[in-house]
Amino acid sequence: MSDVEEQEKREGIWNGIGRGFWNLLFPRRCPICDQALPAGQEAVCGACRQYVSPLAEDIPRCRKCGKPLEDEEEYCLDCQGKRTSYEYGYGAYLYDSRMQEAVGRLKYNGRKEYARIFAREMYERYGAWMKKTGAQALIPVPVHRKRYRQRGYNQSALLARELSRYSGIPVWEDYLLRVRDTLPQKDLSPGERKQNLVGAFQIDPVQLELKPKPECVIIIDDIYTTGSTIDACSVQMKTQGVKRIYFLCLCVGKGY
Repeated sequence: MSDVEEQEKREGIWNGIGRGFWNLLFPRRCPICDQALPAGQEAVCGACRQYVSPLAEDIPRCRKCGKPLEDEEEYCLDCQGKRTSYEYGYGAYLYDSRMQEAVGRLKYNGRKEYARIFAREMYERYGAWMKKTGAQALIPVPVHRKRYRQRGYNQSALLARELSRYSGIPVWEDYLLRVRDTLPQKDLSPGERKQNLVGAFQIDPVQLELKPKPECVIIIDDIYTTGSTIDACSVQMKTQGVKRIYFLCLCVGKGY
């Protein structure tokens, strides 16, 4: 063994020891219940897997937004008769009370490490579909610069980066901008949500010059409820010639 190989071996051992010691002091936590996981584990814990509701492909779901349905209708009541600028999309989990708390910690409490685990869950369910779409870019739903300063990050961009790492599809974080600081969507009715987002997004003109025009993209977000945000983003991209737009979210609400 050469001196260089011996040095790399020693560094690898010490790095492993360092990671083990760090995990003892700051163990990984389940992103849903926030309880510490066994050393070296990075996943949704076994207890939470019994209670959360991952959305399997074989259950009745809305053909537009992927919300679970209780009957044989093709579309949920929210999507029936509604025209959108996006094709369709999916969510990995149902947005129930447990996921509401988990997403809240990711979004508002600085638990950025959750994005890695959640993105893996999303990719395990929809990785093959992502590649099948032929998407040339992942577009995270942007946050306004004011909220970015408050949080220090964009949770949708964190998910998109990890999904890019798994899928190989590049992330275009600066392609779509949020130019108006809108009210929180969760506090508004469906009609108010749509009005709230008028003029909220635009394509960065600099990115239009730097990047090729994509024919297909996937919008990445944390929560899908009525689809107003996804549609507002899609409208802007359609004006620039993007032909097919899909979405992938961590959670979707219940079908109505």
